[in-house]
Amino acid sequence: MTTRLDVATLMAQARAETGLDDFGDDWFVAPLTKLVDCVNAEAGLIAPDAGAGYRIQSGLADRLKLIRYLKDHPGALDEQINVACAIIGLPRTGSTIMHRLLASTPQTTSFMWWETTFPLPFEGEVPGDPSPRIAAAHQVVDQLLENWPDFESIDPIEAEVVAEEVILLDRTFLSTSYDSMMPIPSFGYWQADQDQEPAYRDLLLWMKALQHQTPARRSRKWVLKTPHHLLGGMSGLLKVFPDVPLVMTHRNVAQVLPSYCSMCASMSVNSSTSYRKEDQGAHWTRRFKTGLERFMELRQSLPEGRIVDVRYEDTVTDPIGTATRALKAIGLEVGPQDIAGLEACIDANQRESRPRHRYSAEEFGLTPEGIASDFAAYHEQYNV
Repeated sequence: MTTRLDVATLMAQARAETGLDDFGDDWFVAPLTKLVDCVNAEAGLIAPDAGAGYRIQSGLADRLKLIRYLKDHPGALDEQINVACAIIGLPRTGSTIMHRLLASTPQTTSFMWWETTFPLPFEGEVPGDPSPRIAAAHQVVDQLLENWPDFESIDPIEAEVVAEEVILLDRTFLSTSYDSMMPIPSFGYWQADQDQEPAYRDLLLWMKALQHQTPARRSRKWVLKTPHHLLGGMSGLLKVFPDVPLVMTHRNVAQVLPSYCSMCASMSVNSSTSYRKEDQGAHWTRRFKTGLERFMELRQSLPEGRIVDVRYEDTVTDPIGTATRALKAIGLEVGPQDIAGLEACIDANQRESRPRHRYSAEEFGLTPEGIASDFAAYHEQYNV
């Protein structure tokens, strides 16, 4: 007998775990409730209390801890957050390596995987020494790769590299992570239609808390990156960071969509009784197409030069030159130290060091002809 998740129970468990009771602004209860309802109705999870339930309860516990941190360290609210850019392309478009490149210079900073997983100091942690959290993050990575053995060939998970802010947005319960990890299509469509300004206001609070813990970041500009910006979060991103330059990574969707479906399969196939590979193509076709169409319409209202377009092929063939052009386009000077950072990044991110990712479009109900038809307008506009 499966366990149904319950919002009140999850919140009570988070309070009991932390000994805290102030969640701050309760705006998040509505998306949390929608998420729980969709998990119960659609996800078919073998152990919902251990999978989704644990992830949701952990997110609630972190919300409690964030409010406590801001009360204990009110100066964190005064942190000035400067954002260099937000990388907004679809997943699998070269956005990960572009993220690592743009965040590798002395002028920029970004979220580290260990700190998106454990964003607040552990009890007894020495200020300025997050080594206990880093060690714990390494253990989490090992567990994830054990649970998702195919993932290493699909998308790199490493404790001490830059990571997407979507992991922090997971704590708002408005996030593309959830319909990527579980077969809950109705939640994915619903969240993409919401005004996500409150979620991005929460993201800004997380950034302030993280910068407060590492004052050296005050002289650097943040590089944001997650496909969630394009797949639901754009309204929130542009309301909370109204002047942020946008770096849009592009690749032919026939090379993107089946790959992303394969990544989702690796997270779902062993944990859900309702997951069907052949349904994934239609779901992510709709999600990708809606996100692209809405952004292509929005783009017409944005100032010229606000968006830097980066083609996947250019990132692959000339990563340092492409990243240099992007840095200059977002208003940063590029000097010898920046080039050295870019070169070190390339040396540390050789694709050949990871297993080859194997998949086919057909197993997800896709055909090359169908993808070409569905995304013809996008391919034509961006010459991909």
